[in-house]
Amino acid sequence: MNDQRFDRTLQLVGQVYVMPDYYEVGREKIRELSRALQNDHPAHHREDAAAELGYGGLVAPATFVSVVGSVALDYLFSYILVEYEITAVLQTEQKFVIHRPPVPGDRLVSALTLQSIRQAAGADIMVVENHVTADGEDVVTSTTTFITKTDAEVDPAAVALVDAVLPAGVPRVGPTARPVPSRT
Repeated sequence: MNDQRFDRTLQLVGQVYVMPDYYEVGREKIRELSRALQNDHPAHHREDAAAELGYGGLVAPATFVSVVGSVALDYLFSYILVEYEITAVLQTEQKFVIHRPPVPGDRLVSALTLQSIRQAAGADIMVVENHVTADGEDVVTSTTTFITKTDAEVDPAAVALVDAVLPAGVPRVGPTARPVPSRT
């Protein structure tokens, strides 16, 4: 087992890391995701249907939080849990508490907390909380368990595969992010 890596990661338990940027929810992104999921609930597609439920705009489906979650996951392993390669990490469990659905105009901010880490059977097992808010109001809280072999070798082909299946349009925030061209 890699005890030094474990000990360094153990020092991160309980610390809160607020992502440096927000994800702004867009009306058309809600419609696009709803179509892709074949979720035809009217409140995801028509503002009048959402208004009947008391919302001022479209209502994102519950799975919309996965868009924000994928950005947070990339941030987590690029800037916080840097000693772990994301391609050697397996998500084993995830729980969501949805406080309210995301709506257009929400600027979703993720606050990540490593809740615990332990070793078992040659693996590091970590529990991470992602608390997502909009203007200080709770939107969703997810708790995810990850497991990684402490002596895992990373296959470059696996890295390419992970990159290939990341959701389209979700920017990587890690070291592999591509620069945005200047408008000049």
